[in-house]
Amino acid sequence: MRPVLESTSESSIVEFVEDGYQWCVARAHAANVRSSRIDWFALREGPGVVLVKHNSRREVWRVTCGDRNYFVKIYHPTDALAKLKLIFRGPAATREWAVGTYAEAHAIDTVVPVATALKGFHGTGGASLLITEAVDGVEPLNDYWLRIRHDRHRANLLNESLAKLIARAHQCGFQHDDMHPGNILVKESGRRGEVLFVDLHSVRTGRSVSLREVYANLAQLHQWFRSHSTLTRRWRFLEHYIAYRHRFAQASPFARNFSFDPKRLVTQVALQAQKHADRLWSKRDRRTRRSGRYFARIRPPTGWRGHVLLKSKHPPSMAQASKLTYTRKQWSQWLKSPLEWVDPRKHHLVKDSHTATICKAVLPTDPAPATVIVKRPLARNLWKRGSMWFGTSRNMRAWRMANMLLNRDLPVAQPLAVVDRYVLGLIRVDSVIFTDFLPDSADLETFLARDVAALPHAKQRQVKDRLIVSVSNLLKTFHNRGFIHRDLKASNLLLNWPAPYEAFPSFALIDMDGIRHVCRTTDRRRHRAVARLCASLLGSPVFTLTDQLRFLKRYLAARGRAACDWRVVWRELQAQVSDKQHAKTLRRRWKLAHYGRE
Repeated sequence: MRPVLESTSESSIVEFVEDGYQWCVARAHAANVRSSRIDWFALREGPGVVLVKHNSRREVWRVTCGDRNYFVKIYHPTDALAKLKLIFRGPAATREWAVGTYAEAHAIDTVVPVATALKGFHGTGGASLLITEAVDGVEPLNDYWLRIRHDRHRANLLNESLAKLIARAHQCGFQHDDMHPGNILVKESGRRGEVLFVDLHSVRTGRSVSLREVYANLAQLHQWFRSHSTLTRRWRFLEHYIAYRHRFAQASPFARNFSFDPKRLVTQVALQAQKHADRLWSKRDRRTRRSGRYFARIRPPTGWRGHVLLKSKHPPSMAQASKLTYTRKQWSQWLKSPLEWVDPRKHHLVKDSHTATICKAVLPTDPAPATVIVKRPLARNLWKRGSMWFGTSRNMRAWRMANMLLNRDLPVAQPLAVVDRYVLGLIRVDSVIFTDFLPDSADLETFLARDVAALPHAKQRQVKDRLIVSVSNLLKTFHNRGFIHRDLKASNLLLNWPAPYEAFPSFALIDMDGIRHVCRTTDRRRHRAVARLCASLLGSPVFTLTDQLRFLKRYLAARGRAACDWRVVWRELQAQVSDKQHAKTLRRRWKLAHYGRE
């Protein structure tokens, strides 16, 4: 690469223009970058070049150049928003370069910027490029934490290192507006994990970080850790953060010596974390109803339209088909005749009732076929048929609700596709939904009657205690995230738990028809859900009255109740279970009278 214009100063930066691109390179790396024959703006996978990440706005590559490794980030301002940011805020690569040099000047650990290149005047000609020095032996904070969190000593050392990094950044006027664990890297040094910031285009520098911004910034990090760390460790992190803020009180002119009340800090961070989670979840919910990287709208044959999954960002632990990547073309081919997927002559019939036809089918995917469940709801009377014509279909509600649950880290079988058939574009006459098949799973009622009943008495007690812990935790999370289930029975809880039942089971919620999102759940709704679940297990030979009591006490634990409150709830629960059982008996008689079956 021949320089056309080069700075002659003795600074640590080398500037030159080549092929219409304005380059700014750190002098220590200038020879490496300039002498290579790499076309930095048109990288291709090959020896020493690996694509790390790619989307419509940017590419991230890992490049070996000489004896050094680099990460190359190329920004493409393709949409209107990116072009507006380019005009008013400048190229993203330049912003990251400035943030990196600012962090280096203030001793804040980040990735080291090596070079930046812009096309045209101040990057207005299009793409911009940033090269940073690769740090070997690092992994994202979330992956590292999940690997070492059971090692108390290493977890505590990481907690302190993370608090130190963020406290110094805030006291030096450095605020990362996208501070989730994926944007923090960890390099192991002995048993201590050294942390550094990455993805610096969302960082604001050169001004004091206000108290409100401190709460919001810590809440972004807290959002992930409240599901993957204990309350004690999160409390210790905040204590370390306060201590290091005082230590760095003179670190820069932007430092502020706020007087932190630890309890108020915990309260405010938890409140801001919940607001941040609500915004994040709402954004993900909207993503399931439009075309993008993960989902797509589809119109397979005439009259049918709906949504399909292209790729699951966080597939459930029990997932099979949702771990694969699909294309819109594949779904269009498979859905040429949607009703053929619920034809019992072509696929295995799972359920055939007056309300639905359910089949188990196989998608012809590579490298191996994927087993799925296909459901077609049916109207059992004229009134139901009329109500199906307008509004949102049962399957479309199930698609939205299942994705809402998955976005909130609640276990459910991943919906893969949903299509509705319309006449004249308005009247809906049919609907089909595809969901992931969960192998080696059984509903809770069957598991208790078939597997637990066959165990020795001592082993039964151990297995039931673990089931009580798992189900109560799942139900508490379900209610705390703002959901209610009007048909929460044991047959609607699938679990995967291989013998000898040493670990805790994996659960998945099914039957989305009875689930609603109400934002806040009342005690009355919570108690009704517990009563429904207990009533559905009254016929189980191994689920005793004592088990009901243990489940209730476990469910009520850690909710700010006094120790004696369970007695009041217990009496209410028993009355509700009795009423539910009586209603269940009457319902069975009605079904036998009208349909000849339950």
